[in-house]
Amino acid sequence: RLYRVSRLYPKSFLRLILIGFALVSLPLIFALGNAAFNVQHLAEQSERAVREAAVATRASREMLETLTGMERALRQYLVLRENSLLEDYRRQHGEFLQATREYARLPLDEAGRSRLVAVLAREQKLLSALNDGSAVSGDEFSAIVEQVRGVLAASGRLVDLEIDRLRTTALDARSTLTWQLLAAIPVALGIALWFRTIISSQLQQVDRAIRTIGRAEYSDGITVAGPQDLAYLGRRLDWLRRRLAELEEQKNRFLRHVSHDLKTPLTSIREGAQLLGEGVPGPLNEQQKTIISIIDQNSRRLQQLIEELINYQQAGFAASSIDPQPVALDVVCTQVLRTHRLVAAARAIRFERKLTPLLVEGDADKLRVVVDNLITNAIKFSPREGSIHVELTKREGLAVLDVVDQGAGVAAEERERVFEPFFRGTRARRGTVKGSGLGLAIAKEYVLAHRGKIEVVEEGSGGHFRVKLPLNWEKKD
Repeated sequence: RLYRVSRLYPKSFLRLILIGFALVSLPLIFALGNAAFNVQHLAEQSERAVREAAVATRASREMLETLTGMERALRQYLVLRENSLLEDYRRQHGEFLQATREYARLPLDEAGRSRLVAVLAREQKLLSALNDGSAVSGDEFSAIVEQVRGVLAASGRLVDLEIDRLRTTALDARSTLTWQLLAAIPVALGIALWFRTIISSQLQQVDRAIRTIGRAEYSDGITVAGPQDLAYLGRRLDWLRRRLAELEEQKNRFLRHVSHDLKTPLTSIREGAQLLGEGVPGPLNEQQKTIISIIDQNSRRLQQLIEELINYQQAGFAASSIDPQPVALDVVCTQVLRTHRLVAAARAIRFERKLTPLLVEGDADKLRVVVDNLITNAIKFSPREGSIHVELTKREGLAVLDVVDQGAGVAAEERERVFEPFFRGTRARRGTVKGSGLGLAIAKEYVLAHRGKIEVVEEGSGGHFRVKLPLNWEKKD
């Protein structure tokens, strides 16, 4: 396979996570930013409304106070005809104009502005009449005052309308913010799930690659597409795959050579000893026959040790080669006991069996090796004229196989180590039992390959081994 990194991915896995975090945050940031903008706009609008209301209130008060003073000065002037009163009226007229100019800066509607202009024109006409000495009525000024009060009342209604607009704007802003948050949350969650899928797919590539190596499947190359650091990790895993494939090939070649190089001369030794034992070169005396028997016995033992060593090396990769099929475990146990019948009879050992018919998912050959190694171990350590109890039952959805002998048993401190390769135990080393210490190790490898468990049971005085196997199991990656 070619190693390549898609241009759609960033350069590093960390950067991919940061981009995902940024994209997830964008909808929320947009909603919060829009909310801040609306709040700021509402605050500015409120500030402007308050300022305009304050200006309108002050200008209205000044206009009314000035008009009151002007009306008083006008009425006194009409009675007393003193020029000082007229000057006082003119002065207050200037203040009135200044107040109206300030009031005119407010955002008045066209009708209000037109009425204000009409008031100013009417008051200016009244002033011109006073300056010309024409006859003027006090009631005329009272009409102007009432007209001004109408203009100010209309402006008050404008302020109320502005307050209503502020309230409406605030409600609209709250509604908009609510909908934006309701929309931003699922969008953010959707983006987060999307990036979770992307990141999970990247990690699953690495996980599949590691599981492929763990299953000792070295034929296919490993490719991890994604950011550069993950792609680099994929290249290192593929290098590890190639290296392990080389080591596996070297190991298999070594085992083939060992098997051939050791078995070939060993076969010659056995054949030679057999020919000597049969008297082909000539008759043998009793001492020579004893020596030939020892040679034949030990050559057979050496061949068995070589085969056990090779079997143990192969057992380490049992899980990858298991093809689960329905296996009648009680039938397997019966067949194994039948093959050991003559060996047990030679030492007057009897089998006590209680086999419940059970079907398990597994490899029949490897399960047969497990049962065979347990029975062989029990025969080795059983005393002459002893008994071996073999029981197969179903407990808690598991097939449970118990093999119990009447031997010395396993020391408490050695129960964890008894399944280690080449470990024979203190009691076995002190006795006359010969063995390689690989039988139980091979049994453990095969049991673990079936997702099961093998253990030493502490009950009783003899050796008690228990195997638990699931009735159904799925072969995992």
